[in-house]
Amino acid sequence: MTDQNDYPEDDGEYLSKTRRKKDMHALQELGEKLTTLPPSLLAKCNLPPELQNAIDEYKRIPPRRGARKRQLQFIGRVMRDVDPEPIQQVLDEQGQQSELAKRHFHHLEILREQLLDGDQATLDALIRDYSDTDIQYMRALIRQAQKEKADNKAPSASRKLFAYLRELTEA
Repeated sequence: MTDQNDYPEDDGEYLSKTRRKKDMHALQELGEKLTTLPPSLLAKCNLPPELQNAIDEYKRIPPRRGARKRQLQFIGRVMRDVDPEPIQQVLDEQGQQSELAKRHFHHLEILREQLLDGDQATLDALIRDYSDTDIQYMRALIRQAQKEKADNKAPSASRKLFAYLRELTEA
């Protein structure tokens, strides 16, 4: 007699009950992620109408109700008939784009701090890398931000400098 674990996992007939439950919970978690997505990203997922309707119904149910939990279970049940790979791929791509945006944001923050600390090499690198840099405007913003920081005022010039750096690097 052979053990059930000797069979390949992709043959659904021989999967253990524990494995099937884990798969169902994973699909339910994926369905729960789908309920938090904006409509534009949901449209990219190309969901079947039944799943889309179940998600829309979930969003209509008021919070703090047991009905939301039951609806999540229903979404998980509907997800069993859907191929989760394309949906997961869209979510992964979105996560990667979000991660890149975070990295870019942190890079700009570091640049701004270096400029405010008087790092001439950073300023020279920006001027060299971005030919359309308004050097006079950038230096004025740096001086104004340094003065605001010294006087413990609101960092409006620092925000303007950050916005200008973002404009430069995204253009």
